Amino acid sequence: MLAPQASLPWTFPGDLRERLRMSDLVVSGTIEKTASDGIRTVDGAEVTAHTAHVRVDRVFQGSAAGEKLRFAWFSLHMVTTGGGFAYSGPPLADFRPGKRYLIFLKRARSGWEVAMPVYAIEEKLVATPPRGALRNLSQVLLQQRYEALAEELENAALAQPVPPTGMTGEAAMYFPSVFDLLGGCAEPFYRRFLSSPSPELRGAASTWLDLIRSRHLMCKVPFAQPGQ
Repeated sequence: MLAPQASLPWTFPGDLRERLRMSDLVVSGTIEKTASDGIRTVDGAEVTAHTAHVRVDRVFQGSAAGEKLRFAWFSLHMVTTGGGFAYSGPPLADFRPGKRYLIFLKRARSGWEVAMPVYAIEEKLVATPPRGALRNLSQVLLQQRYEALAEELENAALAQPVPPTGMTGEAAMYFPSVFDLLGGCAEPFYRRFLSSPSPELRGAASTWLDLIRSRHLMCKVPFAQPGQ
């Protein structure tokens, strides 16, 4: 049987802007291949290291040389025990070849690696960027960058299938991140789900609309600079 090792030293980021602040490079791209790379000790915890090769199609923050990028990512290190496997915590990173992601990276001695080990702070995206999308947004105004990121996340949410009865489904998983980026300007996005055949998904969208109304958020609120 398998069991995870010890407690983990990382705290999952509270919002998407925090993921941006902790990252040196933020890109979107399609994973071409992954490979296991042995056991490493990161921040005092033993983890299983992997390498991933990604074909970059957009740069949202930082500088990436070329269209190909290699980075390290990490998963739980399992040890054989007689106690079985149990895990309770944030979702775990799991980059799959052929899938497109929004990826948060930091610079390390050996090259690029995920901005936070083990936890899935990446976001799954649709297979291609929006039509006419700007490839390099690292030098644009922060508001424009947030809007481009939100568009990617909105497209991913809208592409999700209707969830099974009793579940909100994967579309609702994008709701908090879009709110982090757009605030009151996210209202039209949530309204698109009010016609969903899923009552659970409609309810989730209504909750975010209620939050916007309760805070009296306006779409023209100035965007804060990173760190504010």
